Amino acid sequence: MRNAVLVSAFLVCAGCAATPSKEAAQVRDADEKAVASCQYLQDFDGNSGWGGLAQGAGMDNARNEVREKAAKIGATHLVWINVHGGYSANATAHAYKC
Repeated sequence: MRNAVLVSAFLVCAGCAATPSKEAAQVRDADEKAVASCQYLQDFDGNSGWGGLAQGAGMDNARNEVREKAAKIGATHLVWINVHGGYSANATAHAYKC
């Protein structure tokens, strides 16, 4: 019974990740080599209260927060520095305009 409750809670929380806006969805992931000739804009942090069994959704939410911030200043690409789950998910990325 306990396992069924945990599995149910996990499945419910797995769908809790926020969907990025159209603009944020257009910001692409990249590596340092891909953005070598691009203009560096700034670093962004994102956080989420989702963690534990829902850390996947939490990491998605933290990444989406970074994408939203980057899209607002015209960034086209992100190079992820850190994405961490656990009990309080967070993400950090360099934003570039290519």
